[in-house]
Amino acid sequence: MGKAIGIDLGTTFSAVAHVNEYGKPEIIPNADNHRITSSVILFKDGSVTIGNVAKQHARSAPEQIVEFVKREMGKSKETFFRTFDGKDYSAEELSSLILTKLKQDAEAYLNTEITDAVITVPAYFHDAERQATRNAGKIAGLNVLQVLNEPSAAALAYGINQLGYEQTVLVFDLGGGTFDVTIIKVAGSKIEMIATNGDHRLGGKDWDDKIIIHAAELFEIEHGENPLQDLRAYQGLQLNAVNAKILLSHQQKTSITCEYKGKTTLVELTREKFEELTIGLLEKCSALCKIVLSEGNMTWADIDRVLLVGGSTRMPMVQEMITNISGKKVNPHEVDPDEIVALGAALQGTLHQISESNTATIDVPDTVPEQLFGPDGAPKVTVSDGATHNLGLVVLNSLHEPAIHVMIPKMTAIPCEKEDSFRTVEDNQRSVLIEVVQGLEQDQLKDDIEVFEDYKLGECTLQLPQGLPEGAPINIIYTYNRHQLLEVTATVLSSDDAKGVYDLFSIIKRPTLNAEEVAQAQTELQGLAVK
Repeated sequence: MGKAIGIDLGTTFSAVAHVNEYGKPEIIPNADNHRITSSVILFKDGSVTIGNVAKQHARSAPEQIVEFVKREMGKSKETFFRTFDGKDYSAEELSSLILTKLKQDAEAYLNTEITDAVITVPAYFHDAERQATRNAGKIAGLNVLQVLNEPSAAALAYGINQLGYEQTVLVFDLGGGTFDVTIIKVAGSKIEMIATNGDHRLGGKDWDDKIIIHAAELFEIEHGENPLQDLRAYQGLQLNAVNAKILLSHQQKTSITCEYKGKTTLVELTREKFEELTIGLLEKCSALCKIVLSEGNMTWADIDRVLLVGGSTRMPMVQEMITNISGKKVNPHEVDPDEIVALGAALQGTLHQISESNTATIDVPDTVPEQLFGPDGAPKVTVSDGATHNLGLVVLNSLHEPAIHVMIPKMTAIPCEKEDSFRTVEDNQRSVLIEVVQGLEQDQLKDDIEVFEDYKLGECTLQLPQGLPEGAPINIIYTYNRHQLLEVTATVLSSDDAKGVYDLFSIIKRPTLNAEEVAQAQTELQGLAVK
């Protein structure tokens, strides 16, 4: 078994870390000696380039690059794919190329084989998005020890240096494409998730898009044409918008050049105007903070510290908003917002390896267990993750209306298993439809829920044996593992033998690649040079 690493697979940037010989997590620089790697993929001349070099080709060869693939995770290959050299690539396969690059850089830097990894995801990712992340890791040749929530990883990296101090921390995680706000309790050696909420389609990219649209509108007013209709013009404007956003974090104004068909518009952009354009995005962040405090039965007075995670928290407007709504002074330099998630993932990976294995079989110096484990062999710090969505099924209530029954409530500590018994509604009932849902509240009526299919993880028509009386039991078991992936089984007792199991099955139908398709992708991509 090789060394374990921690990976923050980000929308715009990714990072990889390990635990060094002194038991401290540290970032692994990439081949260009940068501490973070652009999550941009360039297909050219039969090979794949990942990172800043790929990003630099966005303007000259936009049809050859892929960006923001994290936002497509969990979609079927039919719904999202990109085609290069005659092959269709799913979101999982594209993400695996980024992971392969990070793995290669880690192996080169550490001069050792990398086999195991903890990969982080936004806390508010759903089942399919988490499975897609695991698939990407497998395709990249990694044994994914755990799919870990990003706020939990950040809290672990922070909390490892806070042992003995009891505090309640709000992790405000605004990355390039996703947003989570999570309340975490640090007490003794335990880090426990209390409440979480978020939006997996809200991040720095949305701030960029506001600048892009603003500049394009001014160009169209001046020249009568929309530059966003051309891919190259869009990519050039996007790069300029990102640079402008970064500059406005340090200065009061900047300018953006918008070019299309030989025409140019120079757009002056002040920090004040930028904040005006993006006020709606900031209000979404503020509203989600209010929601998560309510879900945790807390007020800002209960929060001891706000931890800023994700590169987008560098924007002054974000820091000012948090100070205004919380009444607390935030320290934007307390942790590195780009690195802390990967550092925590590396810690979790090493803790997992040592806890689950004989230390003689893993690539860990003898000094590391001494740093991370106490004399009794227990970890000095543990992370208790919670289910980030309600998990339930559709049942008939007392009025015979289809309603949601929650099996695993949101924030239940994981891994966990819950069993419940349900009853047939008539004599000799021959089948029952079982619909598994995620994210809905107890007692919500199915017919009153808009876009119900968006919440459904799977369904199955369970055939029943003959002769069952009304009220015959059907036992449902929900098993939720450390990756926050769900398996559902149902057991029906036959009419002539109360102990006999009639049927046992799993009904989660994910749009992601199945095991056979993952194995095929792993084989196909092995011959693709990644640099």
